[in-house]
Amino acid sequence: MAVDEKKIIVRDNYLQDDQFNQVRDYFLGNQCYWYYCGNYGGGYPQMEHVFHNELVGTQCYAGVPFLAKQGMQVMQPILQSFQYSALIRIRAICNWRTGKMSQRDWHVDVPFDCTTAIYYLHDSDALTLFKDDDNEPLEVETKANRLVEFPSQYEHSVTPMTTPERRVLINFNFIRAKKAKVGKTYISHLLTQQHPMS
Repeated sequence: MAVDEKKIIVRDNYLQDDQFNQVRDYFLGNQCYWYYCGNYGGGYPQMEHVFHNELVGTQCYAGVPFLAKQGMQVMQPILQSFQYSALIRIRAICNWRTGKMSQRDWHVDVPFDCTTAIYYLHDSDALTLFKDDDNEPLEVETKANRLVEFPSQYEHSVTPMTTPERRVLINFNFIRAKKAKVGKTYISHLLTQQHPMS
């Protein structure tokens, strides 16, 4: 798929300092639980926390029933900025440094058109890449308090990192509001099969 660079929107200093500090401290501190989901996408180990998905809504994990609610509250400044009509999925993702020096597999987040946003919680030398047919991939640097937004059907990947020890971000998939009322979540009827993780 040819990529329209104008649809890859990069915004720096996305949150005010106090809001950014609150989000960063929650995800990089000891408040957020992480769940190991194996090696995939090129063999990279990954941990994640799903806060909301299209099948069951906001997650409540056994033993930590208030965790999703707390995380969703912390993320409100980001969510409110999207002016969404429907949330599809929200995941915090944690990868760590490995000796494998090749990029992860190309993938899309969900098998239908919506919007993806990636919010970076700290600096890293890993790059988010966008596949652009036969052209060189487009690159976005991992910078603290940066948000990159793009159509969910754009194939993307990430390069391996050498610093820091781990790379933590929040991945959002949502449908932007047009005339629909802002802020609704829904259970999608559009997914008929399990989609790949990003």
